[in-house]
Amino acid sequence: MAYNDSFSGNNFRSLILLYCSQLGWKIGDINDSRAVLKFVMESGSTQILYIIRHGYTLEFSVPSGINYESADDVPGWISTRLLAQNSQYKIGFWCIELISGRYVISIMHNTIISLMNIEYFQAVVTALVATCDEFEQAIVRILKELE
Repeated sequence: MAYNDSFSGNNFRSLILLYCSQLGWKIGDINDSRAVLKFVMESGSTQILYIIRHGYTLEFSVPSGINYESADDVPGWISTRLLAQNSQYKIGFWCIELISGRYVISIMHNTIISLMNIEYFQAVVTALVATCDEFEQAIVRILKELE
């Protein structure tokens, strides 16, 4: 497969701006290798999606509000639930990211840049932010039941 350099350097910024403009999405921050998009969800929460260019790959990431001091503190039932869900997803996978010294449950998707177009971009972004929001809302419901 030939490499499509559409998302290199200034093109990264231009394409993200173009795609978001066409989709009616606002960009929180952008440079030549990273973009931040914010979405206010029907639940009332705000989901933040990061797009980072790594060579020939785009990384899409939505950190949840669920985080821990140590990876060992992540409850086993959460890990089991997320691993089971990973096997069902075509877009995205759950992971634990170290962000600002905290272990954050995030949903990510990595893709080769040459595969990206506006339809794929929209599908990835909407799937990740919706899935993260559903997860956070489910955790809130579970914690309320445990009180």
